Amino acid sequence: MADPEDFLYEASEFLYGHGPVAPSSAGSLFTHHPRNGGPSVTVMTPDTQTANWSLHATSIWSAAIYVVDHIDDFCIGRPLRVLELGAGAGLPGIFIAKKYPHTMVTSSDYPDELLIRTLAANAKRNDVEDRCRVVPYAWGSDPAPLLQSQNADSDPIPGFDVVIAADTLWNRDTHQDLVRSLQTTLKRCPHARIYVVAGLHTGRYVIHTFYKHALGIGLLPEELNERRVDASKESQRLWWPDRADDLEDEPTRRRWVAWAVFKWARGAQ
Repeated sequence: MADPEDFLYEASEFLYGHGPVAPSSAGSLFTHHPRNGGPSVTVMTPDTQTANWSLHATSIWSAAIYVVDHIDDFCIGRPLRVLELGAGAGLPGIFIAKKYPHTMVTSSDYPDELLIRTLAANAKRNDVEDRCRVVPYAWGSDPAPLLQSQNADSDPIPGFDVVIAADTLWNRDTHQDLVRSLQTTLKRCPHARIYVVAGLHTGRYVIHTFYKHALGIGLLPEELNERRVDASKESQRLWWPDRADDLEDEPTRRRWVAWAVFKWARGAQ
């Protein structure tokens, strides 16, 4: 029998064109079968300590599902070091570890005991704990725990080739800390990329505020657009922060995610 959370998501998608923005709840199992193929992933949605409820880590958001469903748009076709910030249940990072066995993934989130325990259990549940390392990490803090989690090899350049952040932009108060973490973890080389996928829950201006912070540390946008989360023909449109949020109803906003790819400017490498 299907999990009720999975059934609700699939039924809502069929009836209304897109499922809930967060098709899960704390303590429930959620199984996702990637739209475009690849291994399925089953994760437990984490709970958090009461003091950390504002993390909103107790759901699996549609941006994380979008990452999994469109992983072919990411530069992860060869052995790489991948960092996931704000992993929550760890759906994207665990999927990457399952699909690309030669890629080392570090899944991180705020050092909340319940959250991290569930994230680690999810990596184990999917048999990827040997290549999906779970690290407690608060944005803006010393990145040493993240960098130390990497396997030692012959690469003389520290940092990650790919950094993924799914649905991490809804609170503008955390943007500067998040950007500081990106600045200290992304490898300083031409091929390194940051992928940021965000729902429009708190509006486009909040997301655009983060983009401006990213520009301020020497990151250049390689792609900025909005993408539909379903398989419609109108799959993407240009990023436009002045698009009138107040003229869109909630179901309309749920059909779109903001998609951004950043790289180091030439002088910042």
